[in-house]
Amino acid sequence: MFNHTFLARLFLIGLGTIGLYTAASEILPEDISLLPCIFYALTDLICPGCGMTRACIALVQGQFYAAWHYHPFSFLIVGLAIAAAFFPMRLRNTWHRRSLATQNLIVIGGIILCLSIWLIKIKSTLGTEF
Repeated sequence: MFNHTFLARLFLIGLGTIGLYTAASEILPEDISLLPCIFYALTDLICPGCGMTRACIALVQGQFYAAWHYHPFSFLIVGLAIAAAFFPMRLRNTWHRRSLATQNLIVIGGIILCLSIWLIKIKSTLGTEF
């Protein structure tokens, strides 16, 4: 029932709806808080995904610099969602044409990059204490 294509389309429809509503209502992405962050509530530190909702909404509103500032991975997430929603077979074939070693390298590289961004964001919020 739920496959990647359906979920990607649902994500894009929801993102587009929220983005258009906030743009029409003149609500800025920084004023949006859809879900509270459990990690932040427990640790008082931002999580690796903090800013992703605001970044995706900023992308829909055409605020590319703001989206990059909130979370650089938003471009990747929205891009992959578009590819999964409209070109699922091409995306699947492109991924499966890669060797297992290349797939693992891409995934590990993405995790390292995400954690690096997270550490930089933590350092900037804590100042010189880190």
